[in-house]
Amino acid sequence: QDGGVSWTNVGLKASEHIGKILVDPRNAGVVYVAAQGPLWAPGGDRGLYKTTDSGKTWKKVLDVDENTGVSDVAMDPRDSNVIYASSYQRRRHVWGMINGGPGSGISKSTDAGATWKKLENGLPKEDMGRIGLAVSPANPDVVYATIEAANKAGGFFRSTDAGGNWDKMSSTVSGSAQYYQEIFADPKQVGRVYMMDTWMQVT
Repeated sequence: QDGGVSWTNVGLKASEHIGKILVDPRNAGVVYVAAQGPLWAPGGDRGLYKTTDSGKTWKKVLDVDENTGVSDVAMDPRDSNVIYASSYQRRRHVWGMINGGPGSGISKSTDAGATWKKLENGLPKEDMGRIGLAVSPANPDVVYATIEAANKAGGFFRSTDAGGNWDKMSSTVSGSAQYYQEIFADPKQVGRVYMMDTWMQVT
């Protein structure tokens, strides 16, 4: 509360990996945290969490399973009750990385996280991995997703009806989805999107 001079731990210590923090623009005490959870073990603080009292207490508002966390969350700038979240199933073992599975996907809430609908029309039918999300500030009905998926089914997807239907625009994903897979929509140009990578890409 003093510009970063001092800090207070407010929980979610077992999340280990946090992909995104969103603050409700109407109320600074309402915060959403996309918690991926531990990499080497199941469980922990894993899913999408919400606080309405600045972090004193937390409620898990999106829970998939013990190996699937939430890696990204985006909000409609017109209505902060409208939230998109991407789940990501992954576990690392000594012998390899299980990177993706049926737990991965995109969900949407129109009631501030109370209920969720899984979005599917036009999205890959194959098991998906990590998914990055962005809502266009210039036209919030346009939602972008960069999707890692099996059998080359992934790529860069766009919805023009607030997530109801999706079109695959290209096969482009970041060079290593488990490390990057984060996108940012230009605040003024609907068609311009930046993709984080070893070398940043732009469309």
